[in-house]
Amino acid sequence: MIDYHMHLERGPLTLEWLKKFWERAEMRGVQEIAITEHAHRFQEFYPVYSHLVSGADAYPYMEKWMAEEFKLHIGDYHALIQEAQGQGIPVKFGIEADYFLGKDELIGTLLQQYPFDFVLGSVHVLEKWGFDYSPDHGWEGRDLNAVYAQYIAVLTQAAKSGLFDCLAHLDVIKVFGHRAGRDYHQEWTGLFEAMAAHGLAMEISTAGLRKPVGEVYPAPSLIALGAQHRIPITIASDAHEPEDVGFQWEVAVGLAKAHGYTTVNVYSQRRPKELPI
Repeated sequence: MIDYHMHLERGPLTLEWLKKFWERAEMRGVQEIAITEHAHRFQEFYPVYSHLVSGADAYPYMEKWMAEEFKLHIGDYHALIQEAQGQGIPVKFGIEADYFLGKDELIGTLLQQYPFDFVLGSVHVLEKWGFDYSPDHGWEGRDLNAVYAQYIAVLTQAAKSGLFDCLAHLDVIKVFGHRAGRDYHQEWTGLFEAMAAHGLAMEISTAGLRKPVGEVYPAPSLIALGAQHRIPITIASDAHEPEDVGFQWEVAVGLAKAHGYTTVNVYSQRRPKELPI
């Protein structure tokens, strides 16, 4: 079993801290992990996010968040992963990079500068609104149908960008339990068509079980749609603490198998390989 989405951000970039994640992985029967640190932790990626704090339409809470990020260097992060690999820990050098419309070239240039094994793409921000930071920020008075439509549209552009290996938590827009009032089957189908055309995987993530929505990402109906389009999968916990590594991975695998999946993807130097589940 694998866990291909986790973050060290609540601790230091040290081997001691990373080992705690691997020890929990071993305890839960996980044989390979990918650390996918958020791009916004690194100074090199600041230009990708700088628009979030410019202009009168910037959100104060986003400005505060930005001021607390971008403290580290990717070179130090890579060195840590190499150190862990040198000690026999089966860990891959990954990153979770936010996608923003119009930033394709900049994101691509940055990603190409480092020897990542695995690049997760995700959408957490619509225009300048970080929608998953808190249920108290920005949701009041929103047209939920418009929010869902915009989210799926941006995620589809992320799929078409060719920047990523896998898309993270596809329906994270539901994180606080907000639901659209109409069906978006056609729009989700368009996303999966784009993913298939560009060879992207999707993760089945148990992180949603720890969130207010209380549901795996993506929902079973979307896992079924992904299977119809033959989208490969990874398994993920999105752990930010060691105790969450491998969190309820059996649930994710059960859903995958129920929809016909028999393999998961692993990655090395951004090249996928299928392993049986």
